[in-house]
Amino acid sequence: MGYADDRLGERACAVVVPVGEPPMLSDVTAHLAAQGMAKQYWPERWEIRAELPRTPAGKIQKFRLREDLQRDIGRGVFDAPA
Repeated sequence: MGYADDRLGERACAVVVPVGEPPMLSDVTAHLAAQGMAKQYWPERWEIRAELPRTPAGKIQKFRLREDLQRDIGRGVFDAPA
């Protein structure tokens, strides 16, 4: 999920609903490195949610996730990367 960034335009954030114990961001980035994914596509933020917002048809409401991320940044819930 992308969220706005003043310097780069957009940053990556992984929004996950874990089954069981949630993995650490370092575990996910290690997995992505092992899979050969380029670092610029790795998430820089990690949001754990109990559930994702969905439409009545069951589709994920990505616009609501983006709004939540921007609101959290504005409130200082997590700092934007330097």
